[in-house]
Amino acid sequence: MGEKDGSGGNGDLAGEMEVDAFRRLFPLRYYERHLLESVRPDARPLGTSRPTSVTLGAVSSADGSALVKIGSTSMLAAVKMEVMTPSSDSPDEGCLAIEFHMPPICSPLVRPGRPAEPAPIISKQLSDVILRYIKVLRS
Repeated sequence: MGEKDGSGGNGDLAGEMEVDAFRRLFPLRYYERHLLESVRPDARPLGTSRPTSVTLGAVSSADGSALVKIGSTSMLAAVKMEVMTPSSDSPDEGCLAIEFHMPPICSPLVRPGRPAEPAPIISKQLSDVILRYIKVLRS
């Protein structure tokens, strides 16, 4: 596919479309070509990681937060805390509630208007890890 109108813009788009079509039709050959040239599909050398940054305090209304960027992928974590009166059954214990949100932009599997299927599973796993860590600290 070449340029159609000589403007220069369509040539790049046509080339990108050809590369994308090749990647989809022949994924193994596409990645083998990159490996033979010791370069990743995004043009980074194989031993080079994506640029990474961490910004603490990204959410001013949270008690703690961090914005992490790895290449073009961004993740935001925020913690809100509340002091509560413990129940009379367990006066020396607190409560931990974790909510994990995965907006539709995160994955084509997530649909607008309903929670992502992995969200409650990830929330439970995070809760288990934190509670296990707290038990280790207490012992």
